[in-house]
Amino acid sequence: MKKILVIGCSGTGKSTLAKLIAKKTTLPYSATDSFYWEADWQLTTTEAVVEKVDAATQKEAWILDGNFDAQRDFVWQRADLIIWLDYPLRQVALQIMKRNLGWYLSQKTTWSGNRMTWRRAWSGIRHALKSHALKRRTYPKYLEDFPHLRFCSSAETDRWLATLHS
Repeated sequence: MKKILVIGCSGTGKSTLAKLIAKKTTLPYSATDSFYWEADWQLTTTEAVVEKVDAATQKEAWILDGNFDAQRDFVWQRADLIIWLDYPLRQVALQIMKRNLGWYLSQKTTWSGNRMTWRRAWSGIRHALKSHALKRRTYPKYLEDFPHLRFCSSAETDRWLATLHS
């Protein structure tokens, strides 16, 4: 297992889990939110995203944190394992609110040097809440043909993570 993709709604902890897996396995981790965002919250072009994702997934080993719905045809196929964080809506809502509002209040920089605005924080929260049901409806079918794990609680994820070693 040298190519791992962590998927799930915004705020589920994809990046956190990907970093922990990287630490335990020494596989290289690439944070992918910056693939999509440029300075001043400008969206990266589709072509640039595809180029960055293609380059990241051509490597011998990698861990990525993102759904790549638009690039699913090639990204998911390149993974040895897909981990779906399918946490309950209540948990996702609390986590995304804590994260986004925390970034807004602290004015900590996020992807590509951006700082969270009030409007952007709430937009991200709404996006996570809307996409939760869609992912639950569509991901089981998408994942049928891929090696994957589906974690429905943080406790499940933590138990699996405890079994990992380099």
